[in-house]
Parts: sequence; C-alpha cells; structure tokens
Amino acid sequence: MASIHRDDRTGIWLVMFRWGGAQFRRSCETRSEKEARDICARVEGTIRLLKQGRISIPDDADPGTWIATDGKVSVKPRVTVDRFGDICDDYLADQHDKAETTLDGERKHIRHLKKGIGEKTAINTIDLKKVQAYAASRPVSGATIRKELVTFSQVWGWARVRGIVKKECPIYDARRKWAVKFDKPAEREKFMTWAEIERRIARGGDESLWEVLFLDEKQVRDLLKYVKKNAKHDFIYPMFVFAAYTGARRSEILRSEIEDFDFDAGLVRLREKKRRKNMSGSFRTVPMHETLRTVMEEWLAVHPGGVWTIQAPLVMPKRTPRKEFTQMGPYEANHHFQHTLEDSKWEKIHGFHTLRHSFGSNLARKGVPRDTIGGWMGHSTQQMMDLYQHLFPQDWGAQISALD
Repeated sequence: MASIHRDDRTGIWLVMFRWGGAQFRRSCETRSEKEARDICARVEGTIRLLKQGRISIPDDADPGTWIATDGKVSVKPRVTVDRFGDICDDYLADQHDKAETTLDGERKHIRHLKKGIGEKTAINTIDLKKVQAYAASRPVSGATIRKELVTFSQVWGWARVRGIVKKECPIYDARRKWAVKFDKPAEREKFMTWAEIERRIARGGDESLWEVLFLDEKQVRDLLKYVKKNAKHDFIYPMFVFAAYTGARRSEILRSEIEDFDFDAGLVRLREKKRRKNMSGSFRTVPMHETLRTVMEEWLAVHPGGVWTIQAPLVMPKRTPRKEFTQMGPYEANHHFQHTLEDSKWEKIHGFHTLRHSFGSNLARKGVPRDTIGGWMGHSTQQMMDLYQHLFPQDWGAQISALD
C-alpha cells in the first residue's frame, strides 16, 4: 500500500502511497531508513483505517498531507494556483515514473528557475522578455541554461494540460524553434594531466580545472592500490577498478548486472542510457582487461547476493539492515567514492568521470584509434571525441617531422 524511496541527492527518505485514485509522494524529513519505515507503517495503518471506514479525511484537508501525518496536519488546497513556485512544486510532486537521477536534475534546474524568475510570479505573466532576462542573468554556459529551460518548458506543458496557463510556452517561437538567445559557448577545456593542472592553477588558473583531470597509467595503478588498502567495504575496490578499466559512466556501473561479465569471451557489456535517444536503453561492449578480470572474479566469489555487479551487503555498520538487495543509487556511490579518497592526495578527484576521462585519454596516448575509443566509451557526440584530439600522438608525429 505504501513504499519508501531515498532521494539520491539529499539522502532524505520519501514515502509514496495511493489514495482515491491518486498517487502521493511526501518527504519523511529523515535520513534514517528505520524512521522512514516507521512512517511508512503508520501511513499504511491510516489507509487501512480509511478503507474500513473507521476514520475519514476532513473536507478541507489535503489527502496526501493528512495521511502522511497520521491525520495531524490538515493543509487546505492552495488558493493561489498560478504562482510559478507553487506550480513547480506541484509538478515535481506529480513525477512518479522518472528515474531519481532525472528528478535530481530537474530539482536543481527548478531551484535556479524559481530564484531567477521569482517564486511568487504569476505564471501567466511570464513572457519571452522575462525568460530572456533570466538567461542573461545566469553565470553559466548556454548549454546549461538550455537544459534549465527545457525543464521550464516541461513545467509549462504540465500546467497547460491542467488549464493553469493558456498560452504557448514563451521560450519557443511559432515554428517551435528557440526564441531565447544564448551567448556562444566557450570551447571546453581539453583533458589535462595532474602536472598540467597544477601549473595552470599556480599561474592563477581556477580550481575547476580539476574537472578535466586525467590520470596517467601509473597514477591509475597508484590510486587503485590506495583504494584497495583504504576502502571500508569489499565492493568499493571493484567499483573503482570497474570504472578505471571500462570507461563506464557512474550510472552504467550501477546498472551493471553480474551476467554482463562474460569471462569466457573476455567481454563486458555496459547498459547505456545516453547514446540512443530514441530508446530507453542500449548496450555496448568493452574488452575485459586482465586486471579487471582478476578483481571481478575475486569479488564475485564473495559477492553478497542480488543481480547487480556492485552490491552492498544487507547489513552494514551504523546502518539499518536492509530486507532485500537493491540497485545502489548515485548518492550512495558518490558517498563511498568521496569518503574513500578524503584526507588523501587523491581527494582532488571529483568523481567517477575522472576515471572515465583517464581510460579514454590513456588509450589515445597509446595510439588506439579514436573510433575504437568512441565505441568503447559510448561517445554520443563528435564534440566529446574531440576532447581527446590533442592526445593522439599518431596525428602529428610524422607531420611535424616534415619540417627541415
């Protein structure tokens, strides 16, 4: 009747339930799984009593809030339904079938939109001029603003279907082309070594340069030695090795299932989401490096259970025991990644994407053709492949030697 889910961005637990043909999603306001399960049990108890006719929801109460609070909080429906901030909140509460990572991105976009456009702004007063002013005020790239405005258009469409707003979304013109103007983006920094980044920062460069770090082969090996020695749980070291020797995205590592490792053929199948926009998912295959083979065979011999390759045990220190194996979420994976590297020289590594960059960069330096690298890494755009362009030694060694 009710279930709990954790917000991977905040770690806060949510309770979800259905009543009167509608689905509700409310925050438990806790990071404790035990407390969240207690709330879930009380929600189920309240729903049971409602079905038995032993209690009833007051006419002036919001059903979701009333049920989630054991009938203690009676929140009247909003009188002002056209305020942009309220509509954004209602939109998010209505998104039941989206992946948590997608919702995490939308929540982030909506925080910026509410701040820039104004939470109390009536949605029917928002026009192209206001949206253009918002775009001009954001100190980020045009690509990021586009993503935020795509979320804006989704909120607008949701409100239009419900009759809250009548006119077309102002970010598009009559031909459904972008009416908002964006500054031309600056070219992305190419991937750089640790030493290059340190030199740039010493000359006044920004700390954000660590985002384009790639580790050379020795640094990758040294990092993995450190992780193997310092990891608090058995699944952490295999998770790092998985990233380092396949170039997989974080989400692909977390979606990976044990059956995706074909040790006889020496292949790893990765479950994609990004590359095939017309499909809910696709696959690509990466040859299995011997280091990865050895580590994964050892890991799978002590694997705690479940279908996912990277799996935490049901019982962990300082955590409420889990009842069943579930796919690890991005919030949990990031926590283990960062906690393992904190207070070491490796804490400059921002996340799994650095190991992905390192995989592609070191293959390029070894002379592996860019199309092969692109296939293994699942590059969806030529722009991403071009970020490795300066690392292909075969492209200019012979050419520069043509000079006398």
